[in-house]
Amino acid sequence: MKPIAYVFFLLGVFGFFYGYETDNLVVQTISKPIPLIVLIVSVRLKNKYNQLILIGLTLSLIGDILLAKAVDQFLFGLISFLTAHVVYIFAFLKKSKRVALIESLPFYVYGAILFFILQSHLGDMLIPVLFYVIVITTMLWRSFIQRKISDVAKWAFIGALFFTISDTFIAV
Repeated sequence: MKPIAYVFFLLGVFGFFYGYETDNLVVQTISKPIPLIVLIVSVRLKNKYNQLILIGLTLSLIGDILLAKAVDQFLFGLISFLTAHVVYIFAFLKKSKRVALIESLPFYVYGAILFFILQSHLGDMLIPVLFYVIVITTMLWRSFIQRKISDVAKWAFIGALFFTISDTFIAV
């Protein structure tokens, strides 16, 4: 990314947190999509991996917009993010097809613990949330496996990690 992109990225992040802390819905709604827009504009379409990442980022942006308090379309936002995670999994498999089942254990143990904590509060959402936890856990695991291949792959893992942490805080 170019230096100016980092500036806009951080302005979006800090703007969202400012809007959240001051309960300013307008600032939250305007600033939240900015980091994803910066990432989308920064992706170079040089290979299938980057193309899949671009599709995933675009679906994530749509999910963010649909989940914004001003729009509040939870189910459609969830579907958009779920689809984005599946696309990210395919992208990460493009970088590394190594199975690495042993390395998957900590991720699936984490997902199982999270689901165990949540299950008594899920009601009709039990199966959809279970599916979502499996998909996001798989996405995080596959991003971990390919993280050493390139700087982009490393940043993809960091993004997947932050996304998983964010979803955990939202869920709990």
